[in-house]
Amino acid sequence: MAVLVRLAEPRDRAAIHRLFRAAFGSDAEPAIWEWKYDRNPNPAPSAVALDGDRALAFYGGCGTRYRGAEGDFPGASAVDVMTDPEVRTLGHRSLFRDVGEEFCRLCREAGIPFYFGFPNERARIIGERTLGYRSVERAGLWVRAVGAPSLLGRIRRRLLRPRTGVSFSAGHENLADALHARPGWRTDRSRATLDWRFAPHAGATYRIVELLDRRAASRGYAVVRLVLERALLVDLEVRDEESGDVGDLFDALSGSLKGSGATRVSLRAASSSRLAARLEAEFGFVREPSDCHFEIRPIDPAFDALAAGRAFDYRFADHEIF
Repeated sequence: MAVLVRLAEPRDRAAIHRLFRAAFGSDAEPAIWEWKYDRNPNPAPSAVALDGDRALAFYGGCGTRYRGAEGDFPGASAVDVMTDPEVRTLGHRSLFRDVGEEFCRLCREAGIPFYFGFPNERARIIGERTLGYRSVERAGLWVRAVGAPSLLGRIRRRLLRPRTGVSFSAGHENLADALHARPGWRTDRSRATLDWRFAPHAGATYRIVELLDRRAASRGYAVVRLVLERALLVDLEVRDEESGDVGDLFDALSGSLKGSGATRVSLRAASSSRLAARLEAEFGFVREPSDCHFEIRPIDPAFDALAAGRAFDYRFADHEIF
């Protein structure tokens, strides 16, 4: 068997989808792949192993940018990682490792200093043993009852206006600039990127709640996806995490969910973040056991990836399945 490991190209898509079927026992959804790999405004490389026209392994890169006070770098999360069951091994010289190392090489050439992912426990162990993944923490997860809005009157008195829609307003741009200038790191929150991320795709739809001031500038936003009785708070950002805007945004969100059938709202965030500290102390959230870890894979030896991982302000939306 002569296996070629290289950059994945559009012409490989059909072979990769056949691999997906063999690896996971279900068909890949072309709409999700087109959204994730073809329409992403911040593309990243992917790696594939081929034996002729048969794909044996794949390591997908869902692109983004890392933004923070210390810089602006291309970034990626590792997604759709799979090998054909007929050739799957976990040894030192395994195909899984070869494709993973090619993915790292391609990312390094693209200027990506590290990539990240949210593996379950089994995948975490495999990644750490074979590809040099480093665990930052078990991903933080908080849940609370949806509840009824209690402060919408105060929002009106402060002349703040909740806006609910399916895309972001022009007032988001100044908020994005403020978020990108914060200490620490986060994925790109520009209007163009968020409108792509939260556009309907493959059955997933999102509700966007913005908190606007008198000049229609955004003070913060929340993005929700409804899944049965759960309201997944896939993204939430405010200009000032110490301010009352956080509570106002939660109340605006509760008001938007009235009549939706949702009974619980769930939020994923970095445990060290200021937002996480306030969730339990002020806003009635309860921490729950998490089913995944936040991990990084250092690529550029000149970049302090471990420090960046500890300062990374992630949300559900940083994993493409939410």
